[in-house]
Amino acid sequence: MFTFIQVAMLSFQTTHRIHNIVKEFFLYKPIWRNYYSLRVLRVNNYFSSRTYCAGASSSGIGRNTITAETGERLQKFLSNCGIASRRHAEELISSGRVKCNGVVVTTLGTKILPDKDLIEVDGRAVYQRSCFRWVMVNKPFGLITTASDDRGRRTVCDLVNDAHKDGLVPVGRLDQASTGLLLLTNETNWIHKLLHPKFGHSKEYIVCVQGRIEEKTLDKLRRGILLPGEEKLTAPAVFKAVACYANHSYVRVVIREGRKRQIRRMFLTVGHVVLSLERIRFGSLLLPTDLKPGKWRDLSQSEVTKLKTEFGHFVRRKSLA
Repeated sequence: MFTFIQVAMLSFQTTHRIHNIVKEFFLYKPIWRNYYSLRVLRVNNYFSSRTYCAGASSSGIGRNTITAETGERLQKFLSNCGIASRRHAEELISSGRVKCNGVVVTTLGTKILPDKDLIEVDGRAVYQRSCFRWVMVNKPFGLITTASDDRGRRTVCDLVNDAHKDGLVPVGRLDQASTGLLLLTNETNWIHKLLHPKFGHSKEYIVCVQGRIEEKTLDKLRRGILLPGEEKLTAPAVFKAVACYANHSYVRVVIREGRKRQIRRMFLTVGHVVLSLERIRFGSLLLPTDLKPGKWRDLSQSEVTKLKTEFGHFVRRKSLA
């Protein structure tokens, strides 16, 4: 049977324990309050991880230390190194011709650490480029716009010194019968940004067409037309007559799209055959008058920087002209 003193001591101990619990609660309240957010962060980090190279751990890199921001997709790495285009690089991976740290990689989207992982294609090591190169070419008539041709035809890369050694590839295309300004580069991760219509790069051409072209025909082309075999109208563009004669006309054309043989097909749809087509501008780059057909020059660093930073000006709704 408890005495009064024992009951008093028990009450004191209970009160002291409650006091300590309350004190600890307020002491660690910031940690408990952030406990949920910490758990959410851990879960998000887990699900944001990607499939990484199976050989990464063999190079002393723990899988837990790799994040989605530090890795680079394997096909993008191969493309940037000039081994192949992004699509061809995916074919190389799928066919089992690519290894990372001695392990065959066949999963598309696999991420690597370029500075630490050893990548091999057909048994040969692949290294990052130490420098990038940009070249402007005045393409002459008859050359193929590609890095190499399996039929042995001359390509635009055959005009430039060390083009194949440096892994230069054309930015976009000019068909065999077209001439004018063409860019080559080995910084392939920029090609998509330079060519996709959403980034706003415009291309300007001087086109000679058969017959005398009417203003109503040009107005139709400006608004956009439906090309044969396609379901979407061409985007609004600039079509301005420069000179019109009885048998032929010269038209200045500015477009942002890059459909296959687009300008030739547009004029053919409205009843005019293209006799010649010369590109004179790509973005901010103008074809110099002293750069003769078949000649080339390296772009300056300021030209490359301007070309890279100007895309996106379409947001300000500047005129195509």
